[in-house]
Amino acid sequence: MNTGTSRSYGIRQQGRGKARPGSSRWFRRYRWLVIAGWLIMMVAVGWVFFTSSNRIPLAASAGGATEQSATMVSNTMPPVKLPADDAAHEMLTEWWYYSGHLQTDSGERYSFHIASFLRKGTLTHTVFHGSLLDHQTEKLYTEQARTAGNPSDGRRDGFSFKFGSWQLQGDGAQHAAKMAGKDFALDLQLNDSRQPLLHQAPGTPIAGLLDFGVAGMSYYTSRPRMAAQGILTIGGTARKVHGEVWFDHQWGDFEAAKLRWNWFALQLTDGADLMIFELFDRQGEPVLRMGTYSKDGEVSALGASDFQATSRGTWKSPSSGGVLYPVHWTIVVPATGLKLKVDPVIRASEFDARTTTLNVYWEGAVKLSGSHRGVGFMELSGYHPSVQQTATSQ
Repeated sequence: MNTGTSRSYGIRQQGRGKARPGSSRWFRRYRWLVIAGWLIMMVAVGWVFFTSSNRIPLAASAGGATEQSATMVSNTMPPVKLPADDAAHEMLTEWWYYSGHLQTDSGERYSFHIASFLRKGTLTHTVFHGSLLDHQTEKLYTEQARTAGNPSDGRRDGFSFKFGSWQLQGDGAQHAAKMAGKDFALDLQLNDSRQPLLHQAPGTPIAGLLDFGVAGMSYYTSRPRMAAQGILTIGGTARKVHGEVWFDHQWGDFEAAKLRWNWFALQLTDGADLMIFELFDRQGEPVLRMGTYSKDGEVSALGASDFQATSRGTWKSPSSGGVLYPVHWTIVVPATGLKLKVDPVIRASEFDARTTTLNVYWEGAVKLSGSHRGVGFMELSGYHPSVQQTATSQ
């Protein structure tokens, strides 16, 4: 009765009895549009539910996967296949990254990073970042660029990006990287005699696939010691350089903006390579802590309980609103006998990318002391003035 009363009241308000015949004619005329609209809405709701519930977390709080979730992920996420997966993917986020230490025959030392970021969302765009540090003068050179679209040649078993003075190219174990900016340029040829690494958190089912929690999933491969040689030019003076370069490739449907991280790529003088990756959400809660240790062809996956990374000193940026970066670290991996002190070559290695990727991050060369010697690179991303020192982890 209440329903009938409400309906009658509504009709009377519409216009003295003429509304009912009009409403009936309107519905008869447009009923298929109404039904179609409801069907579209139901399909959309179902699609959103399906796609959001179909992403199975691999690692709750940096641990392992359950047997059921591991099986489901194995059935929905393909394994890494190289060299095909060196190429660009139809995924939301992807980057190719070189970082390394170089020197001349006379002993002059330099370090650099070159990266290409590909973003495929509503609009596709590509970003290039690069830096070069002269260890003699401690002068840091930086350059960046952004372009709409995907400036690659579309090859399927590798990658080749060319835009202005930028070039990143990979064909299996043979790579080339080139950049130029104000008063500097770098042109490198690289090759690798080892198999690439597929990073894997212990207990997860697919080598090379990492779970970033609510941010999504990322494939991650590396070539930790590519032999490099080429020409470095500073202030118009060219010199031959050589060294060992760490190459990273990540791709997946993940949102990096939802995360902050501490990343270490370390090359020890005894031939071992160590990658440590600590991810947090933007509130500082841990999402994933893992690493990879390799030496003499043997590769070990490190879980959260297999290492400790502790910040022991910070640097405050004078130019980005006072961001505080944990730039001095101690890293301990008990099973390998490593107790490393990680220190920056220079503390002021912030990369201001607000004109290209709308963020700032710390990216720079590091030196190792303690139980072992070596060199490497460190990246501290996602830090901002209101989220400070929750970087220390055990």
